[in-house]
Amino acid sequence: MRDWLLYIRFAFRYAWENDTLRHVKHFQRWYKDTRSGGSALDRELPWMTYDAIDFLGSICTPGSVVFEWGSGGSTLFLAKRCRHVTSVEHDSKWSGYLRERLETLGVDNVDYKEIPGEKIADWEARDYRNPDDFVSGDKGSVGLSFERYVKAIDPFPGGSFDIVVVDGRVRNGCVKRAIPHVKRGGYLVVDNSERAYYLEGVPELQDTAVWEKQEFQGPIFFQHAFSRTSFFKKR
Repeated sequence: MRDWLLYIRFAFRYAWENDTLRHVKHFQRWYKDTRSGGSALDRELPWMTYDAIDFLGSICTPGSVVFEWGSGGSTLFLAKRCRHVTSVEHDSKWSGYLRERLETLGVDNVDYKEIPGEKIADWEARDYRNPDDFVSGDKGSVGLSFERYVKAIDPFPGGSFDIVVVDGRVRNGCVKRAIPHVKRGGYLVVDNSERAYYLEGVPELQDTAVWEKQEFQGPIFFQHAFSRTSFFKKR
């Protein structure tokens, strides 16, 4: 009963705020997942909205080359469907756990990079809403700069990736840095994009002559919450 009431509460609030009822169709799927006791990593699925998971799977090909900030079930999902994945993670504990999982499963097409935040003296003078300040609004990241983490994509030539997934720290900075590295016809994927500052600091994505936007809203896999995932296809 609690799950039903929570879903109804979130569904009505989300429908009111976003003028959509598409998420209603996912109740049964969401209910089974939340009751299963599993996790996105166990199921080898991205921690995204259901429509976003389905769409991401549809754009993966055996030849796709992928870059992602933020690792987990998405890393396994992408590695299974694509030629190569470069994955960047800031959390050392989670990194160790995922490396072990990759090794156990015999995954050999993932270049996994652990790049933690670094302490800085001027953290309070920076603004997490500015993509060029490289700081996070997350309370666990106070005092840290994620400049090296965000710039992990820089050494790659322009147009290197068919898919770039932004689902980690300093997402606005990662989005801005990713833009030149997405191939024409490729996708830039931004999870939890209802947080407006993820995209507000990157006006380039508003150019409809270059980017075609598609968004998926609804319940999040294994969580009592709703969210939005945005896909930007480079024309």
